[in-house]
Amino acid sequence: MTDFKKFLADNKPIIWEEIKKYLPDDGPHNFAEVISEYPRRQGKYGRGGLILLSYGAFGDDCLKAVKTAAAMQLSEDWLLIHDDIMDDSEERRGNPALHRLFGDELAINAGDYLNLLMWKVLIDNKKILGNELSGRVMSEFIRFLDITLRGQHTESFVIKNVGLNELSDKVFEDIAYGKSAEYTIAGPMRLGAIIAGESDETLLHLTEVGIPLGIGFQIRDDLLNISGNGAVYGKEIGGDIYEGKRTLLLIHLINNTIGEEHDRIVDIMKKSRKEKTVDEVRYVIGLMKEKGSIGYAENRAQVYADEARNKFNRYFPNIKDKDIFEAAIDFFTMKRDL
Repeated sequence: MTDFKKFLADNKPIIWEEIKKYLPDDGPHNFAEVISEYPRRQGKYGRGGLILLSYGAFGDDCLKAVKTAAAMQLSEDWLLIHDDIMDDSEERRGNPALHRLFGDELAINAGDYLNLLMWKVLIDNKKILGNELSGRVMSEFIRFLDITLRGQHTESFVIKNVGLNELSDKVFEDIAYGKSAEYTIAGPMRLGAIIAGESDETLLHLTEVGIPLGIGFQIRDDLLNISGNGAVYGKEIGGDIYEGKRTLLLIHLINNTIGEEHDRIVDIMKKSRKEKTVDEVRYVIGLMKEKGSIGYAENRAQVYADEARNKFNRYFPNIKDKDIFEAAIDFFTMKRDL
């Protein structure tokens, strides 16, 4: 059976070598250290890997898509820096979040600088792709980053302004679409196809596959946040509860408790991160298991995975590297050990 994790591991060094060309090695005080901290931690490179996989399926030599994959990974780093500050996260990729190491001001500046590097890589892409094609690639970045930032706004607004008893699965789906579906799955797959010169119809079909796959991925990520191995997962277990995230798990739990249990959950989730105790977070996780919230989320992830797989098989029955694409669908949405 094809292993998508191996595909990512095999291609990560190629993308990382490109990223390293752009990271600063000098600057005022500890500038280079702060800027390079998140990129050097790396990640699974799932988004960059999808670009190379998609281009390989529709095009030829994946080296033509490496700069685009590098820009994608740099976008992940600057978005995560800002996201971690907004959430006051403790950890990222197994180490303290950047703002906890260097303070909010230097972390925000690092995120801004990595955003700048992302655009520099995309401009340099003209040397490989030419003006017209590199312009299409940049337009795609603008398209899915616009959706992503609107999704971040939606999540932040919901947390601060929408009552816990008003939440529904649709609220979660809107957030997951905005924050994950386009950015994590559909956008990267579309980028590979754009570089390969594919038609608008192909891009639309990739989007139809990517949206359910991306929402399923978000559910899977939320499940790992409460049940994964923190040392491997790379983020704080229970962090979504500390940060007040409106996950499918939480929404199911709120809608399936009554009386004192319900009131206590609401009271806990109204607290700030600093006000929540370890015991309170454990209490919420325990109820998620007891009330079937984990099973419900698992089932929903399966539904989204099936939808993505059915659409993929319908639209791309004879695509090159089909087995790797199918392994990617499992990787992003199905139950797995990290």
